[in-house]
Amino acid sequence: MKRVILFSALICIMIGVSAQSPVNMAISAILKNITVQDASKSKTAIQKKMFQSKDSLSMSDFMMSIDRVNDKLNSISDSSKLDFDVIMMGRRIDEITNDITIIRKNMRGRGTAFNIKNLYLYQSFTSGLNDENDRYEELSANLYRRVNNAKLSLKTALSDSIFRKLYADSNIKKAMDKKLVRLERKWSRADSTTRANVDTLNVMKVKIADNAVNLSNMLNMMDSRLDKADKQLFGPEVSFLWQKAQKVMPVTGSPKATVTKIISEKNAISYYFNQTSQHRVFVLVIGILLFIILYTRRKLLRTLKDPDGSCSFLNLQYLSNYPVLSVLILLISLMPFFDAYAPTSYISIEYILLLTFSSIIFFKRENLQFSSRWLILVILFIADTLSYLFLEPSFATRLWLLIVHAGIIVFSFIFYRNLNKEVPYYKWIKSAAITSMILAGLGILSNLFGRFSLSGIFGISAIFAVTQAVVLPVFIGTIIEIILLQLQSSRLKKGFDTPFDKSVITRKIKIPLLIVALFLWSIMLASNLNIYHRLTNSLINLFTSPVSIGNISFKLISLFYFFVIIWFAHILQQLISFLFGETGVENEDISPVTKKQHSRLLITRLLVLISGYLLAIGASGLPIDKITILLGALGIGIGMGLQNIVNNFVSGIILIFDGSLKVGDEIEISGLTGKVKEIGLRASTIGTADGADVIIPNGNILSQNIINWTFTNDLKRVMIGFTLSGKELDANVINEVINDTIKNIEGVLSQKKPVILFTKVTSESCSLNVKYWSTINKADITKSEALLQLSNAFTDKKIKFE
Repeated sequence: MKRVILFSALICIMIGVSAQSPVNMAISAILKNITVQDASKSKTAIQKKMFQSKDSLSMSDFMMSIDRVNDKLNSISDSSKLDFDVIMMGRRIDEITNDITIIRKNMRGRGTAFNIKNLYLYQSFTSGLNDENDRYEELSANLYRRVNNAKLSLKTALSDSIFRKLYADSNIKKAMDKKLVRLERKWSRADSTTRANVDTLNVMKVKIADNAVNLSNMLNMMDSRLDKADKQLFGPEVSFLWQKAQKVMPVTGSPKATVTKIISEKNAISYYFNQTSQHRVFVLVIGILLFIILYTRRKLLRTLKDPDGSCSFLNLQYLSNYPVLSVLILLISLMPFFDAYAPTSYISIEYILLLTFSSIIFFKRENLQFSSRWLILVILFIADTLSYLFLEPSFATRLWLLIVHAGIIVFSFIFYRNLNKEVPYYKWIKSAAITSMILAGLGILSNLFGRFSLSGIFGISAIFAVTQAVVLPVFIGTIIEIILLQLQSSRLKKGFDTPFDKSVITRKIKIPLLIVALFLWSIMLASNLNIYHRLTNSLINLFTSPVSIGNISFKLISLFYFFVIIWFAHILQQLISFLFGETGVENEDISPVTKKQHSRLLITRLLVLISGYLLAIGASGLPIDKITILLGALGIGIGMGLQNIVNNFVSGIILIFDGSLKVGDEIEISGLTGKVKEIGLRASTIGTADGADVIIPNGNILSQNIINWTFTNDLKRVMIGFTLSGKELDANVINEVINDTIKNIEGVLSQKKPVILFTKVTSESCSLNVKYWSTINKADITKSEALLQLSNAFTDKKIKFE
């Protein structure tokens, strides 16, 4: 029917019917209605098709959803894992807990003033434990946040919408059953792992928090005890010595008190020994290396004992006679670097060993008077140490301490008065003896006025001061001799058997070693006086606090590192020449070092200096970005006033690498003739035949014409002029006499015949110039010898020589 109506409408349009009759209008309305209905039906069909496309999911969509869930579970598993480091951290936390228990047990029932040094020891360890516990607290908090976030993420891991539809459709779920089972197992493992790790971290956090509370309480208790100890230390513990006892000590003079102190010191030593084992491992490694050096150089050490041997010039006092004892003294002397907080009993044991080893050397080397005075000081050391550690302040013990301290004063004074000025570091030992007498005097005054503990501190500081000062020169001498031994061994391996001036090396390294020895002595003095803790804290604050100059901020420790490294670089570049065969002797006629080796030496020195400066800048941590402003200003200064210095410096580098001028060359420059002794970075040194050393800036050398007599060889042509007169002068006779005379002179090059030139000839006289070849070093000697022998030869021929 629809087709008939449409067909009729088309016929009407084709025959040109333009009038709008009611029928036509009805047809138009019908057509319009049909068209709208068809369009509506078409739109509905398209929308239905579209929605059906959106809701229909393929197998690949479900596989991709499974892959996404699997990736999430893998990421959660990785985040929730705890490494082996966590196990080690847990063990270390348990060790901290155990250390807290030990420290509490060791501090229980201890006095305050008398054991102030042990208080500082335990405070130092407790502070270190507290810092370590704080680090573990922060680390455990970060681990807990990571694992807990993984646990929370596990709850949302299955929230993928497509993955949920997969579970809703039983057919698809059945098709992917194996994959889903594996995912369920992975989810279960991840869930159990995260739960277990969260519980582990919770337990660890509880332990850390408990340790933090205990450590904080212990530090507060120690601060309180130290405050009380300071007051008690300088306050009257007992009555004045000439008064009756007004204060009865709770355990005065009882054996129980002595046993208690012995047990306390034993516990302190045991704990300290266990906590600082790494320090002894370090010293042990150094000791093993030193003994290996001695063992591998044992043949050389035997040679050193021969007074007529080739190495007798070293004159080693310690290593050649007491190698093992010397190394042991060196190692024990280093211990104050590590044992500043050690219990007094522990340090005393170390120093009794040190004094024993030193006594063996002193008894064999020194005279009887020195040895006897030293032995008395050692006995006073043992007596004062035992009294300080174990005696209680009774009237008898106070009298005993008075006697010991008086003995320290008397024998320190005797040691001071009879000390030979030839003893190494004479002034330092005398200063230490004076310090010992002053401290012992303060100990006597403290004892008289009832400050028993303070008296013991002054006394043990006094005896340590004088005995350590006598032993440390052995420490310095041993290090110097080890360096000399190693240097001689290296020279012999390279074929340099020429003796060298050891005083040059000794002067260079003695100052740094003396500073180290003074530092060791100061550490022990401050430690015995119980001021080491406060002193080091003050110095650390001073050197590590930022200092600002304008916009530049730096630390004093940075400047210290900077200058120390540069100082050592300069010392090293000066001493390294001995490895290249230098002997350190001025005006050497025959040097074992070739010019090529001199060039290598100069390059090595330059590299050592450059490396030292770069290392100093890197180690100091100076703000280079801000220093560039100063460098810019310095550049302007160089352009205006420092250009000559820079010119000399650059010229020195050119001379070193160019090779046209080497150490040992005979040159002439600006009318000056001499031998090149040194090429430095700023100036070079020329040694003249008169013995003068002329220092010439490198810029002047590079800008002038230089005559280098030894650039390719060391030959020089020598010319002598003279006049002969006589009645009958025969040229053949003259030539024969000259040739026979010249060729027999030592130092004249025989391969080249002399050249004889007649410059003036008359009937009764003739003037001649004779030229021959010699070496640059023997030119003047051969010239003198030639004139002398020619004069004698022509005189024999009745010819006058002028």
